[in-house]
Amino acid sequence: MAILLSAASGRDLAGAEKVEQLSPQGYVNDFAGVMDTESRQRITAVCEELDQKADAQLAVVTIHTLEGDTAQDFANRLFQKWGVGPKGKDRGVMVLLAVSDRQYWTEVGYGLEPILPDGKVGGFGRQMLPLLRQGQYGAALLQIASQIAFTVAEDRGLALTQPVPGIAPPPAESPAPSFYGIPPALLNILVLLLIFGGWRFVALLFALFGWSRYRRGRGYRGGSWIGPTGGWGGWGGGYSGSSGGGGFGGFGGGASGGGGAGGSW
Repeated sequence: MAILLSAASGRDLAGAEKVEQLSPQGYVNDFAGVMDTESRQRITAVCEELDQKADAQLAVVTIHTLEGDTAQDFANRLFQKWGVGPKGKDRGVMVLLAVSDRQYWTEVGYGLEPILPDGKVGGFGRQMLPLLRQGQYGAALLQIASQIAFTVAEDRGLALTQPVPGIAPPPAESPAPSFYGIPPALLNILVLLLIFGGWRFVALLFALFGWSRYRRGRGYRGGSWIGPTGGWGGWGGGYSGSSGGGGFGGFGGGASGGGGAGGSW
C-alpha cells in the first residue's frame, strides 16, 4: 500500500519527488500540499487566460524536497519532461518551489527569454521572499505567477482581466477642471471673444446657442467612459473566477535551455 501511495504522489519512500514520476495535474501542481484553495484557483485563472490570449503557458510546481539536487536542475528536467509552452515557439515558464529545502527556481523557455531575462525574473523572485518566509506559499506563488503573466501579456499588447498582486491599477481619470461649471474648451473661446470682440460677441453666443441648452445637450453625464472597444469597468480587487475557457488541456511540448533565476529563503 505504501508503494502505491508513493507512486501516485510521485515520491519515493524517502519522501523525495522524482522528476521521472511526476505528471502534470494542471497549471498548478501542489505536490507538497502547501497552497491554499483560493491561491490555487486564482493562479489557475491567470494561467488559463495567459494560455488562451498570449499563446504562452505557465506551470507552478511545489515539491517537498530536492533530495540533494539543485532547484535549477530539477526545474529544467521537469520542464523538458512536461514540455511547458507551445511546441516550436517555446513560450513556457515553470515556477518551482522546494519547501523543505527552502529553494525556488523560475525556468524560462527559449521563446520567452527576451521578454523575461534573468534579471527581471530574479527581481520577481526576490519580491516574494517576505511571503515565503512567513509560510504564505500560495500568496507568494500567486504574486510571482501574476507578475510573469502580466509581463508576457503586456509584451503582446494584451491586458489580463485577473488582478495582479504588486502591480497598481491605472489611476481613475479625474473630471476636467472647470470655472463655475464652464468646460475649459468653451471658457477659452469666451476669453478670446471677450478680448477681440468685446461683450457683444459673448452676448451673441449665448443668444444663438443658449448656455442651458449646451449643458443639457453636451455636458458630462457621469458614469463609465465608453470607448471604441467598450467600457472600462474599473479594477476588481478580488478573484473574478475562471477566464471562461475550456480549462487545462495539457502542455504543448515547449523546451528551455536552463535560463531563469532562483534563490532561497
